[in-house]
Amino acid sequence: MGIEILSDSKSGALWDKINEIYGFENYSYKNIFPNNNIAYKVYSLKNINIMDFSYNADGTASEEYKRNGDKLKNLFASYFDKGMYILDWQHDCYDVTSYDTFPILDEESHGMWKSSFLPEADTVFFLSKDLTEGWITDFNNSSIITVGKDFISHVDRLHLEFLY
Repeated sequence: MGIEILSDSKSGALWDKINEIYGFENYSYKNIFPNNNIAYKVYSLKNINIMDFSYNADGTASEEYKRNGDKLKNLFASYFDKGMYILDWQHDCYDVTSYDTFPILDEESHGMWKSSFLPEADTVFFLSKDLTEGWITDFNNSSIITVGKDFISHVDRLHLEFLY
């Protein structure tokens, strides 16, 4: 299918590595940042209403959300061409090997939990297979954290509306 749910044991092992690399402790409100000299950039989203940005008054996804989600999906597909992990705290975690069915909208999720690329309600790690590059939604601190020098430069070139 291109997106497979990870087993509990595989998810647990990856979360152990995430904790080691990023010092992640959910509900601690401690800033997430990588160690091991991994480059990172934090974008504060405290000045925008994420729910207003994401959804129209009728509950459908906004055009801005769709447009920015498609940009990010395309970046993931080109940059993480060998696949990536989506680690969503206290939800299913995924091994992504193809982006054909990568969901941006709820109706595209085919019954799976759809992890948001914005910190709407969860902390989610969208990371390379070695866990050192990617996109982190930090719900507790209302921020996006990009990691990996090259990945950061690719994100900056996207000019995602909600980051500036």
